[in-house]
Amino acid sequence: MNRQIFQGDVIEQLAKFPDGIIDCIISSPPYWDLRDYSVEGQLGLEPDFHDYLNKMQTIMDELKRVLKNTGTCWINLGDTYSAETQTAKSRIGIPERFYINCIDGGWIARNHIAWTKNNGMPSSVKDRFTNKWESVFFFSKNKKYYFDLDAVRVPSTTTVTKPFNARVRDSKKQRYLQKATNEEIKNHNGKGERIEKYEIGMNVQRLHKDRKTTKTGYNNSSVHTLNKKHSGNYDVNGECLNHPKGKNPGDVFRINTRPFKEAHFATFPPDLPQKILKCACPKDGIVLDPFFGSGTVGLVAEQMGLQWCGIELNPEYIEIAKKRLAPYTSMQKMEVFV
Repeated sequence: MNRQIFQGDVIEQLAKFPDGIIDCIISSPPYWDLRDYSVEGQLGLEPDFHDYLNKMQTIMDELKRVLKNTGTCWINLGDTYSAETQTAKSRIGIPERFYINCIDGGWIARNHIAWTKNNGMPSSVKDRFTNKWESVFFFSKNKKYYFDLDAVRVPSTTTVTKPFNARVRDSKKQRYLQKATNEEIKNHNGKGERIEKYEIGMNVQRLHKDRKTTKTGYNNSSVHTLNKKHSGNYDVNGECLNHPKGKNPGDVFRINTRPFKEAHFATFPPDLPQKILKCACPKDGIVLDPFFGSGTVGLVAEQMGLQWCGIELNPEYIEIAKKRLAPYTSMQKMEVFV
């Protein structure tokens, strides 16, 4: 399986897949009762949201079957507000219900990620806050799975700090000397900074580079004075706790949407699957999007040198995806199966 698009119903097409062949699944299924894509058999037009959730659970069961034991699954899902008389205006909670169903169905839930969008769709509502984020659920099939955190670490914030005397409040008025002992006054400069004996004659730049720490006592209390450039994460011995490759980016993804004029406006921004694939798919892995749409996941996978496959019910979107992917892969390598 290299670069393939399967046209048809997602459950029927997944049934043709062998067990355990996919390394990473990324997809955004159609949201319930939100949009009609004008194709028979589409997901999301069920008369009751329970029917939608039941069908989603069947799909998730199949996805778990085709996923490798070391694989992961990432699902973006939005919500809908009820139009029923008794529950009118109520948020239905479809993402949360789906999440719980997946856990009950045997998936290991690793993260509920908040995907925030500063350029989200405008809203005219006046009696609630505008929706500015959506859920991305991160599942694994087993306790141990492929995940390269180093690939997505972000640089630690660096700040410059100055040595601090516990008594310093206003050094211009010499208040740091209030109630200080003669020994303390002798061992501190005019700014209230402790002068260590071993600093005399030493190269201060080397001292900073070596990240030395001094322990000084004031009124029987221990205060660690750090004279270096750092981000604030140090243990009691002054050892830097920051990972050399950066910090964990956390479970809030700040990624704005991007318009794609040839498809519907609900397309993935490429930055979202790119961030996921960097950490969740090995270099020789296969990526699956069971709701391929205009082919964003396939496009990003292709640009990253990964194998990919997709399932799409609407033949119009398959043609859009083929056209979009053509500059990056030869049509001989890309196959469409009905």
